[in-house]
Amino acid sequence: MRQLPSQLSRRSFVAAGACATVASLGVLAGCATETAAVPELKEEAPESAPEPASEPAADLADTGEENVIYIVDRLVAKPGEGKAVLDDFMANMKPLIEGAGWRFKRATVAPAMWLDTDSNIIEIEWTMGDIVQEAWAYSSGTRYNPEYVQWWTDIRDRLVSNDRVYSAPEGYMEVLNNV
Repeated sequence: MRQLPSQLSRRSFVAAGACATVASLGVLAGCATETAAVPELKEEAPESAPEPASEPAADLADTGEENVIYIVDRLVAKPGEGKAVLDDFMANMKPLIEGAGWRFKRATVAPAMWLDTDSNIIEIEWTMGDIVQEAWAYSSGTRYNPEYVQWWTDIRDRLVSNDRVYSAPEGYMEVLNNV
């Protein structure tokens, strides 16, 4: 189990739990009671000819994203509204969410063309680093912000549906499940 930083106060810990409940993060739900088995040590083979070099694996620790929460906003636009919804989101909602502490990663559209007679699916990806501080900052920074609330009210008529999914790298799950 990872040790929490010593500067983490009881108040911050409680705030993170409250934020998870209020913001419906879902990634903190369900504490794990099982622990993973310790891997067995392999015996090293005697030195022989060097093995051919393989491509380095993408290690999360090398990217600095081992303790990151990923958020995907999925907006299904009404037929013919895809481009307008994305443009509106990027112009009005993106600055509000970034101001609340999340980092914009990318926006994707499926299918890869604007549709006039069918729905486009728009996925906007975000990252959130510090679960304690950034989840709370987002929740308190948007929930009572009239611009944020009004934008979601106004866009509702232009969407078939919308949802938000939170996820984390597998290596971060042990930390999240031991809160």
